[in-house]
Amino acid sequence: MTLEKSRRFWDEKAQENAFWYVSSYGPYAGRDLQEFWASGVRIWGELKAAVGYEPKPADVVVEIGCGVGRLTRAIAPEVGQVHAFDLSAEMLAKARELPLPNATFHHADGKSLAGMPDGSADLVLAYCVFQHLPSEDVLGSYLKEMQRVARRGGLVAFTLTPRGWRSALLPVSRMRRWVTEKLDRSGPRGLFDRAWTGIRPSRAAVARLSGVPLQSVVLHGDKWLFWHRRHT
Repeated sequence: MTLEKSRRFWDEKAQENAFWYVSSYGPYAGRDLQEFWASGVRIWGELKAAVGYEPKPADVVVEIGCGVGRLTRAIAPEVGQVHAFDLSAEMLAKARELPLPNATFHHADGKSLAGMPDGSADLVLAYCVFQHLPSEDVLGSYLKEMQRVARRGGLVAFTLTPRGWRSALLPVSRMRRWVTEKLDRSGPRGLFDRAWTGIRPSRAAVARLSGVPLQSVVLHGDKWLFWHRRHT
């Protein structure tokens, strides 16, 4: 798996069915867009409560993996500026259709926050993004960048899919999904691809890659939420 292959995958998925690939909890066909956007508001509220973030009118938020702007749309009205990054130009094209004058959308290189100054953000956030990364090395690069961009007193927060016994069965699950998609071509495509299944690092690996003490909690029953407040 490479970053360029990930970019191609997400560009294709943005063209296929962008809203479903951002949030696969709803139906693949006939997605209720009112529910989709409302879910962003709900998730934003849950994230704020979990990490203790209280938005201020002058705050700067950096969002990694914004997709079509589901969370960006919820964040922007509460802060001064949002810098939203995504690997996919096709996803960003849809996000830029949103009427968000204080949001700037950046075409990411997939491993950094290039263009953001050191110590410039009050919150650096990645929700439901890092489980799709191609490697733990890329995760480590992003975690260092998040720390670089957060200002003193700022928060870094991100989610990952927990590593458990199912992680060992991931190759089998990918093969079963490949067979399913060969037999039924009516649903989502490519869920066996490494660009979708991504990584399942252990807590120890996350701690090692972050290099800073992390707090964590289980969010929504199926995600690890990690966060850190920068003190230096």
